[in-house]
Amino acid sequence: MAIRIKFALRGLFRLLVTVLTVYIISQMLVFHSVSKSSTRRAQTSPELRRERQKRMSENGTVNIMDPPLLIPKLKKISELIQHADSDIVDLLGLPTSEKVFLTIGIRLNSTNPKDFKLARETIGSILKTTGIKDRRHYVIIFYLPFTKDRTRFLLQEALGRRYQDFVDDGLIQVIRPATDIYFDEYLYSSLRKANKLISLHSAKSNIDDAFLFLYSRGLSQFFIELRPGSTCATYFFKTMCMYVNSFKTKWDQIHFSENPQYGRLFRTDHLQTMAEDALHTYDRLTTEERLNIYKIYFQYPQKALFSYVETGESTNVSYYNRREVVQEMLKSKTINPAAKIFTDMRQYNDHELKYVYDRNPHTFFWSNGFQTGSYVTVFFLKPQLIQRIVVNTGSYINTDKLMSGILTTGQEFNMDTRECKNLTMQWAFIDGFVDTIDTDLLYNVSCLSIIVKSRQTDWLMLRNILVQVIKL
Repeated sequence: MAIRIKFALRGLFRLLVTVLTVYIISQMLVFHSVSKSSTRRAQTSPELRRERQKRMSENGTVNIMDPPLLIPKLKKISELIQHADSDIVDLLGLPTSEKVFLTIGIRLNSTNPKDFKLARETIGSILKTTGIKDRRHYVIIFYLPFTKDRTRFLLQEALGRRYQDFVDDGLIQVIRPATDIYFDEYLYSSLRKANKLISLHSAKSNIDDAFLFLYSRGLSQFFIELRPGSTCATYFFKTMCMYVNSFKTKWDQIHFSENPQYGRLFRTDHLQTMAEDALHTYDRLTTEERLNIYKIYFQYPQKALFSYVETGESTNVSYYNRREVVQEMLKSKTINPAAKIFTDMRQYNDHELKYVYDRNPHTFFWSNGFQTGSYVTVFFLKPQLIQRIVVNTGSYINTDKLMSGILTTGQEFNMDTRECKNLTMQWAFIDGFVDTIDTDLLYNVSCLSIIVKSRQTDWLMLRNILVQVIKL
């Protein structure tokens, strides 16, 4: 009897060990692959989650509180990234010993020779447009992505030879991850469509951004990332310093470029949080969407400090081209005749509807409550002979634009329904912008309406409605 009990207990013990082993292995597999586990959620404090949720745009299509499906490998080693050559960071160059004013990041998404050539041109432009004294106050971080082929070594060596003096002085630091920082690409591709994840290229780019942010912590007061192919305006560094030092108000980012993704200046105090945000949402938010979380932004009001070698990659009407059109219109003495303005859109904060027609380029109407079919209508107190109409929408960082809408003019206005009647012309918005410069004179116009054809964003910013008339 005792022997049977002994064998039974032994068998039960083995069964328990087997079950426990299977459970542990399954949890490890879940953690490293596709689980939205509560473990990751618990590691993020409620305060941090609420703060991230608050910073997130009101879009609501992505829940920033959820962890990514696949935890990137960079997450485990992020605290080990230092300004030195190590098992985590492959560094070519001398780490800076003193904190400087500015870190300029130039990040390659691939080891393509064409992209590498563009990046070298950007470095050359930075050096040519700054003097010896200026170079003491900034550092260039050239980032190469992690790859398993020898190309990265060849590019690193090529940069070292071309800019040897600057590399030896620590002005240029060439870095790359010494180990894989990404995720299982096969699993990601398998999960992407069903879970509406962003492209593999964009996801890896977000993780590269996080690595660059983590390395750049503590190097300087401010950080800016330039796109390979950027050319710099003469004296851009002095201009930037003077503009930043003139600020007395709080800001999260200052935009110095025409491109909505690059040329944004951040405080390095924010880089740790920016890296965490990039890792937490790398599979759901594009770079532009992620950076727009930091809402308190300003646009440099003069000509862009950074432009691009390549052209024709985008059909967008850039902010600077729009501004020139707006400034040209504001010089006219016959714009925006007396009128009443109506809308069915909800106003956000103090950004009132009247600001869209006040001839002030710095004020705007901002709404977070509108639908397909929503309108803004301008009713002229007497019929007008119109020469040109310009309508500009969207923020300085290329968001909140009316992407699908029309501008109409009419010869009658119904005060009860607030509708334009007897329509004479119609124009479609292109990237949030309308300019009727190629249209013939419009006679006997009583009203104009801006109508939302398709709601593609939760926020809409109407910056300017400018109507140039001919007085008879």
